[in-house]
Amino acid sequence: MKKIICTLIILIVINQITAQDYKFGKVSKEELQEKFYPKDSSANAAYLFKKRKTYIVVFGGSVKLITEVQVRMKIYNQEGFDWATKKINLYGSIKSKSENVSNLKAVTYNLINGEIVKTKLDKENIFRDKKSLKLTQQKFTMPNVKVGSVLEWMYKIYSPYFYNIDDVIVQYEIPVKKYETKLVLLDWLNFNKRQKGYYPFKIKETVKFDHDFGTNEKVIEIREEYVPALRNEPYVNNIYNYAAGLQLEVASFIAPKLGVYENYIQGWEDVAKTIARSSRFGGELKKTSYFKEDLDKIRSKFSNKNELMLAIFEFVKHKVKWNNIYGKYSYNGVRVAYKKGEGSVANINLILVAMFRAANINANPVILSTRSHGIPIFPTLDGFNYVIAGVEVENNVLLFDATEENSTPNVLPLRDLNWQGRIIRENESSTWINLISKPADLNANAQITISEDGEVQGLKRTLYKNYEALNFRNKFKKAKDEDIITKIEENNENIEISDFKIMNKNKTYKPVTVMYKFSSEELTDVVGDKIYFKPLFFMAETENPFKLENRDYPIDFGMPNTNKKVESITIPDGYAVESIPESFAIGLPDNLGVYKFSITSSGNKISVISLFKINSSIIPTSYYPKLKEFYKQMVAKNLEQVVLKKV
Repeated sequence: MKKIICTLIILIVINQITAQDYKFGKVSKEELQEKFYPKDSSANAAYLFKKRKTYIVVFGGSVKLITEVQVRMKIYNQEGFDWATKKINLYGSIKSKSENVSNLKAVTYNLINGEIVKTKLDKENIFRDKKSLKLTQQKFTMPNVKVGSVLEWMYKIYSPYFYNIDDVIVQYEIPVKKYETKLVLLDWLNFNKRQKGYYPFKIKETVKFDHDFGTNEKVIEIREEYVPALRNEPYVNNIYNYAAGLQLEVASFIAPKLGVYENYIQGWEDVAKTIARSSRFGGELKKTSYFKEDLDKIRSKFSNKNELMLAIFEFVKHKVKWNNIYGKYSYNGVRVAYKKGEGSVANINLILVAMFRAANINANPVILSTRSHGIPIFPTLDGFNYVIAGVEVENNVLLFDATEENSTPNVLPLRDLNWQGRIIRENESSTWINLISKPADLNANAQITISEDGEVQGLKRTLYKNYEALNFRNKFKKAKDEDIITKIEENNENIEISDFKIMNKNKTYKPVTVMYKFSSEELTDVVGDKIYFKPLFFMAETENPFKLENRDYPIDFGMPNTNKKVESITIPDGYAVESIPESFAIGLPDNLGVYKFSITSSGNKISVISLFKINSSIIPTSYYPKLKEFYKQMVAKNLEQVVLKKV
């Protein structure tokens, strides 16, 4: 019995010694000495402690929503330095009705010569950045961050929007050791709740009486330990769409003592009507005088409606440049943006819709949520943060985004392609439309010659269409040829390029064509009297991006895509083909995709055709095993060798 008691005492003492103190400023040497996260050695950083408390108070004669945040974070390697920058989203368009940050404290801790050294964040290193009419971002980067640092920060957000509860995020791209969230909600406010994500977590709900407000409070608590990291796998839209969390949407505000009876539940049609009736949305579409003279000039040159439509699109793209401010409502008004030559997303694309309509083109705004903003679940105004133009033609909708200099109709920037948008017509009716893009199309043709000593020389011509052309122009339109050559060489097994030429680089409506001669001594292996090489050389697919055994998230390619490669290979004199890979074809179920590989030899010529097609923008998770195997077999085929033998 004495041994048992002694053992229990020892265990209690050990537990008390090792119990972690998460009070701000109580960082231990053990935390600073930790070299890796115990439950995930691959983690670049980890939340050692993450706490949030949200509650309502009467402050300065008004009702405020207060959110308190406390974070303790560990940095394990240089890749974790990105987590040392914090961005706080604050909502509100005018000072009296804006959220603000208070009581911000932030400290970096390092262990130097066995002593804990603190570095506090200076106020001069806190910045504010306007993201849209209603969104400001307060940003700071922790000072003196090193491998092994522990970071702490805490702050309060005061919000006049006591009915607007930010999503509770439980899971992140780094693991969380200890997590606590507490929401204290007035019984007057009824919320729709939605638990999301694939990681299961428990929610505790209780009720207590609030003497200040004279009503009950609903208390929601979430406490978790060792929450695993959210794995950002290839071809994921916005990883936080799949993060474990809790979403709250206010359904009603019923306070009999105050005589308040308000229901907020509305359908998407009501949301669209509310947006359409805003003076900074529908009101801006009615203004036309500011562009009338310019539109008359355009109309005098083009009588064909399609040509007129494209001419207006190009005019707006070049007339008003995007200032990187998002939003569905105009920012400082369309007239100001037009005159200044710079504006927000809404300024630019509402101008485009208005000019289309003035030219008798059946155009309407399409509101959407960008990839970074997430997918709207509840019918809510905040679900949309972007607007583009849609022109309805013959049971189809052509989509335009004039913020993107290199875009064309139905070739949108990737940020726009987020499931569905909602088109709002002049009569205020609205409907969902798919946010689709023309397939990305890449077509490469190469004439290749192999010398006796294994050197490869060739001429390659690549055609970039649709999104491939948009992406190429975005990367290289303003780049010098020598910089483009360097990038292509680096990405293609360090081939050496000469006689480089680009066609249609600045002609947005034509495919980009890139031609060059290349050479390399590294693309073949000469062993005795044999030469070995991959048939597709540096164009081969050599790695399967899908490595996990199972996958929780849909596979999002953004748009359908086609990649075709055609080669004609001349083998050296005195050599013959000893063996070549077999031709091969594999398809995904339900016509989701196909890969075909064809190779033939005749005399001193080898012909190779590789065709890869994905026919759907998004492939459901249930197809992941088939897709993984599809890529595995494609890569295996690309790695097979041609063998030439000296005769």
